[in-house]
Amino acid sequence: MKAILVLTSTNPFFEEELKSLCEACHIEIGDVVIQKLEKINPATYIGKGKIEEIKLKLQDEMIIFDDELTPLQVKNLTDLLETEVTDRTDLILRIFDERAKTKEAKLQVEIARDQYLLPRLVGMQEHMSHQQGGSGFRGSGEKQIELDRRIIARKLARSRKELAEIVKQRQVQRRRRKNNQIPVIALVGYTNSGKSTLLNTLCPDKQKKVFEKDMLFATLETSTRHIKIKNHDCLLTDTVGFIERLPHHLIQAFRSTLEEVKEANLLLHVVDTSFEDYQMQIETTNEVLKSLGVENTPMIYVYNKIDLNKYAYIQPQSPYVFISAKYKRGLDLLEDEISHLLFKDYEVFELSIPYSQGEDFKYLQQHCYVKEIEYLEKSIYLKIEARKQEIKNYLHYCLKH
Repeated sequence: MKAILVLTSTNPFFEEELKSLCEACHIEIGDVVIQKLEKINPATYIGKGKIEEIKLKLQDEMIIFDDELTPLQVKNLTDLLETEVTDRTDLILRIFDERAKTKEAKLQVEIARDQYLLPRLVGMQEHMSHQQGGSGFRGSGEKQIELDRRIIARKLARSRKELAEIVKQRQVQRRRRKNNQIPVIALVGYTNSGKSTLLNTLCPDKQKKVFEKDMLFATLETSTRHIKIKNHDCLLTDTVGFIERLPHHLIQAFRSTLEEVKEANLLLHVVDTSFEDYQMQIETTNEVLKSLGVENTPMIYVYNKIDLNKYAYIQPQSPYVFISAKYKRGLDLLEDEISHLLFKDYEVFELSIPYSQGEDFKYLQQHCYVKEIEYLEKSIYLKIEARKQEIKNYLHYCLKH
């Protein structure tokens, strides 16, 4: 499949990103057409002259616009150019269609796809003429559109109901994690910045590694793994990557998955230092986080891929670390920074727990970082590191108050 790309910006960032989206959809780039517009044409998005220019270039390519087209624009452009016309939103949805593996991800993509298709049914009814029964009027065709709308609306309702059940299960899991009082760290950032690679590097269990690959949206599923930071138990969550102008259909559909970010105690904002316009990627991620209501959660900027040696002129935002997740460089500095933010209010406590209070001993052993245990004649000596608030019910065992 080959395509002609149409952009209304001369910013090379947008062109490269659209080309990357095409590559992820296995679409070959035939040509790139750019028209700087002060005002979008509501009927055809671009002007008549540019449409004629594209017609002269056309052989058998499809046309892809670097913006979301309205249903009317798609219909008019398809009629004028007599070829398939689509936009970057459709490309992103195609990638999500292909990459979704779990039931939750598939439902989320289905919902986003149906929300995108619903207003675009007019003009997509190639079979409409077969529905008219030779009457010569559009009435039968319009009935077919209404039928298709009802089918999609019913499918949407069914998908949302199924997704709501999965969301309930996820909420129960989150409540359990809160009860266990284990800090949650969420990986956020632009797609293909190296979040999954970092999770796999920090996760010691090779059996629990997540899929990682140098491509856009390699990860659509939220994965949570148990890790240790400076001997403290933590949960590390990988999330779907962001992208410039992430379609609102996808943000809505994936909101339940992105809720994991809202529950985190700390965010690791992974940045691809090899990307020329890394600052725009940072701003895009922060804008998506803001739209989710995530503004006050502590964040560390993790400038990744330093092995590619393209980070010399980066002006980092604090707090920050430079790392290579692939080659495990700078991870000790990352752990230091995480420890400083997550465990700065931890204190060392020495406790003496009677053997008769085995349940209390078991709880402290499971929920605190145990530095030392000694089994004495009448009690168990326990030296732990914890927040005072977390062990307030056990302070009466303390040897020193």
